[in-house]
Amino acid sequence: MIDRVTIVTGNEGKAREYSTLLGVPVATTTVKLIEIQSLDVATVVERKAEDAYAKLRRPVLVDDTGLALPAWNGLPGALVAWFLNTVGVQGLLDMAAGVTDRRAIATTALGYADNHGVRVVTGTLHGTLTTQPHGDGGHGYDSIFTPTGSIHTLAQMPTEQKNTISHRRLAIDALRQALGAPSL
Repeated sequence: MIDRVTIVTGNEGKAREYSTLLGVPVATTTVKLIEIQSLDVATVVERKAEDAYAKLRRPVLVDDTGLALPAWNGLPGALVAWFLNTVGVQGLLDMAAGVTDRRAIATTALGYADNHGVRVVTGTLHGTLTTQPHGDGGHGYDSIFTPTGSIHTLAQMPTEQKNTISHRRLAIDALRQALGAPSL
């Protein structure tokens, strides 16, 4: 069980969310990390966590999120941020305009590293890629991802609802279990 962790991010909101969901204080820091290129978010996170611990020498948490389309053999995967920064949400939808299999898989990988090594866990949410953006909430691809069983994109959901079903929440639950922390 951890009693404090440092997350490598410049996003204070993300740190607050992790602190709430983990039930421990979470400090933030920014440090340049090696980020390998891979479609697999778990592979990316494992390397980032190793690098973060080597540089900071204290318990650290890193994350990465991907959006995989089976019709594209897993693209954009962990490269989704690059896709979004380059062409935006609408550009991603334009590229997928002719895709009939709109299944999508959103995955968050968390890497926790301490003096015992690196543990990587994931949370996966299945859904579909919409044909146009819906909703103003969330970030990244939330406006174009509808979880299975829902009629709303993640961006259309109230934050509390999103946080109960999201891939990030599922990854945090897996991390709590891996570290021996009680479930929320």
